[in-house]
Amino acid sequence: MDLFEVKNDQVTFSPVALALKPFRTLWDRDKTKGKTVAIAELAALYYFADYKSDFSEILDPTDKMEVIKSVIVGMSVKWVPDAKFEEAVAFYKERQQTITTVLLEDAKMAVSKISAFLKDVDLDVTDVKKVSDVLGNLPKTVETLNSLENSVKKELQQKDSLRGGHAKATFEDGIN
Repeated sequence: MDLFEVKNDQVTFSPVALALKPFRTLWDRDKTKGKTVAIAELAALYYFADYKSDFSEILDPTDKMEVIKSVIVGMSVKWVPDAKFEEAVAFYKERQQTITTVLLEDAKMAVSKISAFLKDVDLDVTDVKKVSDVLGNLPKTVETLNSLENSVKKELQQKDSLRGGHAKATFEDGIN
């Protein structure tokens, strides 16, 4: 779903985005002049839910939202995501989700747990061989994670290159 993109350091959205109920709800409920709250919420939605977001590396959702809130122009630090915002986030994530993106997200969580294990390791209690094995496998783990991220990027680029997100018709590329 290519409804949001960053242009000139600002999140912009396609007019088609407002044709979708979850996004339109955020837009319509904002009664401020210039729709500053809705624009801030749609930007927060993009930065929070999009795989291409600069904040996608922050895995903890609460931490991620706090960082995003602190940097979005027009968003109060007192703003709290409500049910309508969460519904829009869920809708957006579902539209982006593929098997590869799910695997990438799961892999990132696993690597985060490995990192936490290494930070908290107590060598007086933990088997040194276990720690050594984890450390020895790190280069392959990082390589695999990077490969998976590249697969997701490639998959999303292919998806974006198809007009309107429609699949190619049979023989559209010709017969080889």
